[in-house]
Amino acid sequence: MILVEGKMSWQPLVAAVIASIWMVECREARAQADRPTIVTVCAPCHGTDGAGRDIETPNLAGQSGIYLYNQIIAFQKGTRRHPAMRGIARELTENEIREIVGYYAILPPP
Repeated sequence: MILVEGKMSWQPLVAAVIASIWMVECREARAQADRPTIVTVCAPCHGTDGAGRDIETPNLAGQSGIYLYNQIIAFQKGTRRHPAMRGIARELTENEIREIVGYYAILPPP
């Protein structure tokens, strides 16, 4: 509760929580609307929501864009090893990498 005009009130706290939830939902909706087509390559394992599908698959949502970019480049070069990711990363163009990174970096963490 919050003290408002000498009285305890839940209203400001409730309003703040609702506003916070609304901002997260708007961010998620914007990300979904702006989802590049290339994300369909990542979705089978990482989901369009960026949540890894099993313990072996990392979450991408909310990760730093620089981190995501560097990992994809490491898979391309073979300095980070994973058979499926190496094959996928090698086929990505610079623009596609940037689209993937930009998309997953703005999603809220799962």
